[in-house]
Amino acid sequence: IRLYGITKDPKTSNYVVVMDYMELGSLRANLATKKNNPNDKYSNLYYISKSLLALHECDLVHKDLHSGNILLQSHVLAYISDFGLSQSTVEGSNIEPNEIHGILPYIAPEVLRGEPYTKAADIYSFGILMWEMTSGIPAFNDVSHDFHLSLNICKGMRPCIIKDTEVEYVELMKRCWDPDPDKRPTAEELIEH
Repeated sequence: IRLYGITKDPKTSNYVVVMDYMELGSLRANLATKKNNPNDKYSNLYYISKSLLALHECDLVHKDLHSGNILLQSHVLAYISDFGLSQSTVEGSNIEPNEIHGILPYIAPEVLRGEPYTKAADIYSFGILMWEMTSGIPAFNDVSHDFHLSLNICKGMRPCIIKDTEVEYVELMKRCWDPDPDKRPTAEELIEH
């Protein structure tokens, strides 16, 4: 997303970022249309994975990847936004190992157990995005986002696979959800699929 500048609202003294207008808003607001259009879904996931790769190549993790933070310029072009929680993965940087940030269904189980955010934790979140794009609804929208859900995620609970989802898609999604972060694909591998 092109950044044009930063200004300050004279009434509120809040800073405002001026950037490209994303006509369709967030992915979350468009989930219902994505599940019925596989071309849009694959295109969006491709652009999200490219953005994720760019972030990871800079040794950064997003830490808050969810459908509300994916902006759609068109039905094809998707961009990651809201880098407010992003941080470096470089050893010696200000990594906060015991602080959990983000929206519960997207938080990797190892992070819920107190381990630091890694690139693999972002990949877990990407897997949840994949599921949402096949279901048309946010993950675990029918349960409270509380301690019980976090415990169940740590025990291996994942959203139910949507009937008639392509086998290769399901396999990649499950790899993204793998409880072992070392078994998850990299952002580069996501692009190759």
